[in-house]
Amino acid sequence: MPEAVFDYTNQDAQAMPVTPVAPTDFDLARYEAHAAEADARYAAFMAQPEGIAVWQRVRVADVFRDGCRDRAASLRWQLGGLTKALDYLTDAPNYLEPWYGIGVTAAAFGAEYEWPEGQAPVARPQYRTVHEAPALIARPAAQAPIMRHVLAMIDYFLEETHGRVPLSWSDLQNPLNVATGLVDTSGFFLGFVEAPEVVRRILATLTDEVIRFTQEQSHRIGDRLVRPGHGFASAWAGTGIGLSSDNLVMISPRAYRQFCIENDARIGAAFGGTALHSCGDWARWAEAVKGNSRLTMVDAAFTPRTDPNTNDTAAFRAAFAGTGIVVQARMVGDPDEVLARVRQLWGPGMRLIVVTYVQDPDAQHKLYRDIHALGA
Repeated sequence: MPEAVFDYTNQDAQAMPVTPVAPTDFDLARYEAHAAEADARYAAFMAQPEGIAVWQRVRVADVFRDGCRDRAASLRWQLGGLTKALDYLTDAPNYLEPWYGIGVTAAAFGAEYEWPEGQAPVARPQYRTVHEAPALIARPAAQAPIMRHVLAMIDYFLEETHGRVPLSWSDLQNPLNVATGLVDTSGFFLGFVEAPEVVRRILATLTDEVIRFTQEQSHRIGDRLVRPGHGFASAWAGTGIGLSSDNLVMISPRAYRQFCIENDARIGAAFGGTALHSCGDWARWAEAVKGNSRLTMVDAAFTPRTDPNTNDTAAFRAAFAGTGIVVQARMVGDPDEVLARVRQLWGPGMRLIVVTYVQDPDAQHKLYRDIHALGA
C-alpha cells in the first residue's frame, strides 16, 4: 500500500459530500436526541482527568468557501451535514456556525471582503506597515457589513431551526491572525523588531474587539451556544473559546511569549478558557503555548492527509500528558491509519479527542469502538 500523502488537488481535505436539506425537511426530533446523547458523553469525558473521546466531524466544504455568502444556502448545507452526522457514533455533536470568513474582527476596523470564485472570502490588508496603521478604533457591528451579516446569520439560523439546534460563534481568529488582515504580513512581522510597542498596542486593541464581538454574539445566541466553537469538538457542556492562530508558526516561540500569550489568555479569561488551533507542525511551540495560564485545549493535525506538515505524536504526548489540557487530534485517513496514529499519541495522563472523518458508517462505528478500547 502506498504511503498516505496530502492531496494538494483537494480543496478541502477534511470535508465530505452531503446533500443540502431545507429547514422544513430537517428531522429536528431525531437530531435533538442524537445531540443530547453526544453532549452527555462530552460532559462525561470532560469531567475525567484522562481519557479518549471521538468527534466524528461532518465538515461541509461549501460552508467554508463562497457558499457562506448566502445565509439560506449555508443553512441548507449545514443541515445536510447534521443529517449525515446522524449515521455516525460520536462523543460531541456536530453543530451550526455562522461562518462568514476569517475577516470578522478585522471588519470592525474597516476590512471588506473580496470573493474569489469557489474560494473563501478574503480581506486585503489596508496598511503596508504598522507605522501606517492609525490608532485603531472599532466600529459598531451595525456599521461593519461583515459583522452585521454574521449577526443576521445567527438570527436566521435560530429562527429557521426554532432555536432547537446548537450554534457556535463565528470564526473570530486570535489577535495575531487578525492583525495580518489589517497590516501586510511582512510589514507586521517587521514591526516586532522595529516598533514592538506599536505591535503590542495593535494586538491589545484587537483583543478588546474579539472579546466585545464574541460577547455580542453570545447574547444573540443565548442558551443554544456550544463551546469552544469553530473547529473544535463543542457542546453545551463545553467551556472556553476556540481561537485559530495559524500565524503561530510564522514567529518564534519567544516572540509568541513576548507579544501574543497575554492576549490569548485575556480572551480565554473572558470565556472560561483558551482553546488554541494552528495548522501545520507547531510541536516546537508547545511549551510557549502552555505558558497561557487559561489554556484548556489545543488542536493539531496528526496524519499526512490532514495537513502536509503533521505534528509529532511523541512530542505532543510529552508536552501535554498530565497537564489537564485536552489535545484535539485531527486525523483524516483510513481507519487503520488513524488507529495506528492514535496508538502513538495516546498514553497515561492524556486527555485526547480524536477527530475522525470516515465516510462509511460501518467503518466509522468500528473505528469509534477501537479507539475507545485503547482507553478502556
